[in-house]
Amino acid sequence: MNDAARRQEFLVLMQRLEAEPAHVLHVAELALCLFDRLAPLHCLEASDRLLLEAAACLHDTGWSVARDGKAHHKESARLIRAHPWQHWSAGEVGLVAQVARYHRKSMPSAEHEEFTALNEAEQHRVRHLAALLRLGDALDRSHTQRIRRIEVEILPDTIRLTLASARPLDAELESAQRKGDLAKLLWRRSLLFERIRLPQPA
Repeated sequence: MNDAARRQEFLVLMQRLEAEPAHVLHVAELALCLFDRLAPLHCLEASDRLLLEAAACLHDTGWSVARDGKAHHKESARLIRAHPWQHWSAGEVGLVAQVARYHRKSMPSAEHEEFTALNEAEQHRVRHLAALLRLGDALDRSHTQRIRRIEVEILPDTIRLTLASARPLDAELESAQRKGDLAKLLWRRSLLFERIRLPQPA
């Protein structure tokens, strides 16, 4: 299938349901950067990159129906599954929905029926894509697109992430340590965040 048509399809759905497109597009940018930099750890295919982009762009669509936000991650997954997709297979849609569902709160679990229905390879994809999305979302915790660049160094027991920003990152760093739980578990490394201070815009 044509990736341009597939991307356009989820972007149209995002624009229809998403109240903060700048936030989710930035989360997608951050998550895709992490996908590229952490490839030696997640060992995913190039085709999985588009699944991550779709999940990132749609992860907050549940806010359109869950106004209090408490279960918006589950509503996002439901809305993704309910959409009449033209350029995505049912299996792909299911994976995108699960990655979006796990962008917050609990991690993928054997207690979750939809997750356990996946085969081993699909569970691997959901876990690792969700880990990337959780980090990407955390790194725009303030919804103000503060991080301009990420540099990643993979060390034997640590992943060092250097974040370039002109503004404080207190909320982002606190959230990233918390939502980096799945990444730490999967990749068996601690997360070390460092900031490069960019000059304030004139």
